[in-house]
Amino acid sequence: MSKPAAFLRIDDRLIHGQVIVGWLPEVKPDRLLVVNDKISEDFMRQELMALSVPPEIELKFYSTGEIAAEEVSEHSFILVASPRDAWECLQKGIAPRRFNVGGMHSRDDKEEIFEALHVDNEDRRYFDMILDLGIAPVFQPTPQNEPMPLGDIL
Repeated sequence: MSKPAAFLRIDDRLIHGQVIVGWLPEVKPDRLLVVNDKISEDFMRQELMALSVPPEIELKFYSTGEIAAEEVSEHSFILVASPRDAWECLQKGIAPRRFNVGGMHSRDDKEEIFEALHVDNEDRRYFDMILDLGIAPVFQPTPQNEPMPLGDIL
């Protein structure tokens, strides 16, 4: 059984300015669910991230093993750090109406395939699996940027 969510975004910085001042007003979520194994155990970073989220938006942190479709509403904004995190959400029955890829920044083992979009072999594998499900993510760092089909970039 799948559960619809308003928005799923991959952004390796998770909660930061583009999300707070760009995407939250665009999506108008009732809750922000951060799904990432490292952050789910890092209470200091959770507290820092919580400082910038408006009080009317419920903020929760989950590991990829803890997230469940029952936690999601039609107005949920799900924020993950990687294609693997996104895949795990999809496997739990979460069905985003919009699937957005934002910043995936430079690291030693990643190749730049577009400005602010760096991937390694694992990222490509998970993106291919997501695309094979018939899901069509778009690369769009901010709401002001033109959305680009991820399949065209890969």
